[in-house]
Amino acid sequence: MRCGFCLPTCPTYVLTGRERSSPRGRVALARAVAEEKLEFSRAVRDEAFFCLDCRACTSACPSGVRAGEVMEVCRDQAQSFYPLGRTGKALREFILEKMVPSPGLMEASMLPTRLYQRLGIQWLVRHLKVLNLGPDWMAKAEGMIPELHKPLRPQLPPVVPAKGEKRGRVGFFLGCVMTLMYPSVSRQTVRVLAQQGFDVVTPRDTKCCGAPHLSEGDRTTARRLAKFNLDLFMAEEIDYIVTDCAGCGAALKEYEELLAESADQRSLEIFRSKIRDVSEFLFEVGIREEGLVPVNATVTYHEPCHLCHAQGISRQPREVIKHIPGVELREMNESNWCCGSAATWGLKYSEESQKVLDRKLENVRATNADYLVTANPGCHLQLAWGVREADMPQKVLHLMELMGRALPPDSE
Repeated sequence: MRCGFCLPTCPTYVLTGRERSSPRGRVALARAVAEEKLEFSRAVRDEAFFCLDCRACTSACPSGVRAGEVMEVCRDQAQSFYPLGRTGKALREFILEKMVPSPGLMEASMLPTRLYQRLGIQWLVRHLKVLNLGPDWMAKAEGMIPELHKPLRPQLPPVVPAKGEKRGRVGFFLGCVMTLMYPSVSRQTVRVLAQQGFDVVTPRDTKCCGAPHLSEGDRTTARRLAKFNLDLFMAEEIDYIVTDCAGCGAALKEYEELLAESADQRSLEIFRSKIRDVSEFLFEVGIREEGLVPVNATVTYHEPCHLCHAQGISRQPREVIKHIPGVELREMNESNWCCGSAATWGLKYSEESQKVLDRKLENVRATNADYLVTANPGCHLQLAWGVREADMPQKVLHLMELMGRALPPDSE
C-alpha cells in the first residue's frame, strides 16, 4: 500500500525526515534488493542497522508488514556483503557464538565489573570524569551500569513451590541481562508467581533467547539457541513458560517462524502456546489479591517496544498495576514511544539516542509520578541513566519490583 501510516511512528524518520530512514523506505530498499533491482549497497546496510527495530511501524501498518523483522534479515545478509576484518570478525564471533550462549562465561565476564564497583574504581572514574575524554558512547556505557550483585541463575532453586492453594506449574525463562544486571527483578518475579499459587521451575541450563543475535544479524546462532531452549522447556512438565523480559518474550514467540524448517511443527506450536510475558500471564489467570499490602505511590508506565509493539501487550501491565493496592497510575503522553535504547543502538548512535530519550523524559517529567515503571532490562538501563543525568526524582522500577513491594513478608 505504501500508505505512510508508519511514518509518524518511526523515531528515525522523525529525527531525520529521510524517506530511506522510514519503515516504508527501508522495506522498499529490501524489496528492490530481493527483486534484483538494486544491489545490496552500503546505504541498505546502514539503514538496516539504523532501524531501532522498535516495531512501532508494525502496530501502525494496516497491511501487517513487519518492517523490523525484514531489517533483521537484512542485517544477516549484510554480514555476507560487507564482512568484517579479521580482528572484528573474531571479536564478533567470540561474543555472539561463544560468550553470550554460555551462562557460565557471561557470569564470569561480569566479575571484573563487580570488582570495579566494589574497589571504588568506578567512583574515582566518575568523579574525575575520565571517560569524558573518549567517545560519547564510552561514558554512556559506563554510566548505565547499575549496582551489580551476584548473578541470580546459580542462586535460584530448580523449583520454588507455590504458596497457598496451588493453581499450576510454570517454567520461568530467566534472561541473560536479568540474571546479570537485575537479579532483584527476577527474584521478585519468582516470588510473585509463587505467591500467586504457582510452582516455579527455572531450568538452570537455559541459554540466551537469541534476541541479541537477531539484532546483530546472526540468525544461525539464534536458531541454535532457539532449538536448545525449545528442547529444554518441552522436556519439563509445565503449564506455561513465563518471562519478565519483553525482549526475551518477543524472541521466544518468534521461535515458531525461526525454526519452521528445522524443528517439529507440533512442538513449535505447543511451545508458542505456552509463552507468556509475566504481566500477560497474571492478567490471564487473574491476580489473587488477598494478602497484598498497600504500596502508597504514584507511578507512570513506559511501554517497552518489544512488549507493546512486538507482542501486542499493552493493557495487561496496566491492569497489573491497578491491582496493586495503594498505587495510582498516571498515564504519560506517548507511553509507547521508544526510549532510544534498542539493544546496542543507543550506544552506536548515542546522539540520536539522546534525542529520542529526551522526548520520553519530558513526558515522564510531566506526570510528576514517584516511580517510572517498565518491563524490559534494556529500557530499564536507558531510563535509569536518563533520569539520573537529567537530575529527575523518579526511581525506575520493573513492574515485578513494584508488585513485589505489595507481597506480605511471609512470602519470602
